[in-house]
Amino acid sequence: MSIDKPLYSMHQHQAPRTLRSGGGFTLLEVLLALVVFAGLSMTAYQVMQGVLKNDEITREKVDRLADVQRAVSMLERDFSQIIPRATRANGESSKVVFQAVRYQMESDDWSVIFVRGGWLNPGGMLVRSQLQKVAYRLRENKLERLSFLYLDPVIGTEPTVTPVLEKVEGFKLRFHNGTQWVDEWTSTSTLPFGIEVELKLQDYGKIRRVFLIPAEKKS
Repeated sequence: MSIDKPLYSMHQHQAPRTLRSGGGFTLLEVLLALVVFAGLSMTAYQVMQGVLKNDEITREKVDRLADVQRAVSMLERDFSQIIPRATRANGESSKVVFQAVRYQMESDDWSVIFVRGGWLNPGGMLVRSQLQKVAYRLRENKLERLSFLYLDPVIGTEPTVTPVLEKVEGFKLRFHNGTQWVDEWTSTSTLPFGIEVELKLQDYGKIRRVFLIPAEKKS
């Protein structure tokens, strides 16, 4: 005669099951997810930093090119309006209409001084002529423009100094005498037929620009 065992004994030796709520995550899964997310975040941050850095470099290059273009435009406006007009020097009469030499006017390289026309004076309202005495020089790696309010300034009058372009290592001039280019201009009473300006920039190397002097402006 068999004796039935209690029903509860059928499961008393089975290992307890690990219960898990529906849709939940274990601690290991959460840690793995955090590690993956941190890695993706770091990668995205590095990519964003690279994009921002490239954008900054691009803006700097665009701004630099704009500065160079403005400097060349200023040189062109002045040299294209040059006229053979002498001015007083230190209160004394002078026959110099064009002077270009090295290490003058406190320049670290070439310097040039002349008179230009076309200085706007609408209706003659300003107490000055439409002629302007200007000069260029290189000082402390900056190309500077010097200008005077009057053509024949009194003794002791200081010019207005305007920075034209920074990061300039060299400022060189050459002149066309009607036959060929020469490295010096010895005639202070006449204008050259053309002027070549060479700027040596720290970032772009040498750039050259030639400005021709119209024949009617030489006379």
